[in-house]
Amino acid sequence: MAAPVARDQELELSIDTLAYGGNGVARLNGFVVFVRRGLPGDRVRARVTKVKRNHAEALAVEVLEPSAQRVEAPCRHYPACGGCRFQDLDYGAQVAAKEAQVADALRRLGGVAEPPLEPIVPAEEVFHYRNKLEYSFTQTPDGPALGFHKAGRWDEVLDISKCWLTTDLGNAVRDAVRDWARASTLATCAISCCARAATPASCWCSS
Repeated sequence: MAAPVARDQELELSIDTLAYGGNGVARLNGFVVFVRRGLPGDRVRARVTKVKRNHAEALAVEVLEPSAQRVEAPCRHYPACGGCRFQDLDYGAQVAAKEAQVADALRRLGGVAEPPLEPIVPAEEVFHYRNKLEYSFTQTPDGPALGFHKAGRWDEVLDISKCWLTTDLGNAVRDAVRDWARASTLATCAISCCARAATPASCWCSS
């Protein structure tokens, strides 16, 4: 039987749960639609991006009725940045969803009827906990920019002014490297080479 939806079709959907990987799960007359940027409890307008025989994928383009679990994302780059996925979902709801996914995987995939799970341990700090991040350079009219890939894209980089995952020191280090790159007027390809090189001598542009 053919899928009841078509690519680029817009649908009004209610998000029930989160699937493994982070997409919202909605059902249209029993047909499963995985909705990127849809949160449990949302009523959204979503555009279908991919159709398969037993499910479809879609992108939420408008939140018609927000979930009670929705919160204001603190980062100015969200959701354009691909570094974070759930800044707009209450952290308690994130923890509960992860715990439920582990239990579901053990039951459905592992065949464990009653998984012996202890309660999930939440993070002590929701933000500013990472001491290692990998950035990418891109060339802009203002010179080299340094940041993360845009959500869903590998060919576009978003210049970052503040990342909520790292510390103030981590943000300062990134900004210092970007300022150095702009002052040096090196091409983006040379900058990328230098960033990956273990020592200046191992970088082709130093010779």
